[in-house]
Amino acid sequence: ILPSYSKSAKDFLRKNRAALESDHCTTNLPKWIDLIFGVTSRGSRAKTARNLFHPMSYLGPVDLDALRSDEDKNRAELQATEFGIVPDKLLRKEHPGKGESWEGTEGLVMPDVLRDSYNYGASSSDRITKKEHTGSN
Repeated sequence: ILPSYSKSAKDFLRKNRAALESDHCTTNLPKWIDLIFGVTSRGSRAKTARNLFHPMSYLGPVDLDALRSDEDKNRAELQATEFGIVPDKLLRKEHPGKGESWEGTEGLVMPDVLRDSYNYGASSSDRITKKEHTGSN
């Protein structure tokens, strides 16, 4: 079933693509990324951005293990089931906008502590270095 503003599946895709590539979306997408995965997803910047959720929404597996009683664990699981959890913070710095320089974004992405704790992913010899990726020293 297509929305009333679309005449066909192709028309729907064309209109959605145009909307997603609009100036409004490309201007605001980095702000959304920061709200969900970045610098305004937690802490004082989240408070300033009015982007705060129930404290239990921020719990991760380690936090759940630290809960003492089964009742607290059940409450946390119910909270997550009914309202969801806040995604992990992935970015340390503001996400650059379209056409902005990526200079100075070294360290933009947070280390993946959970993945690293399991030695998951490419070995250090398989990882692409900055020099290989950018062609610079």
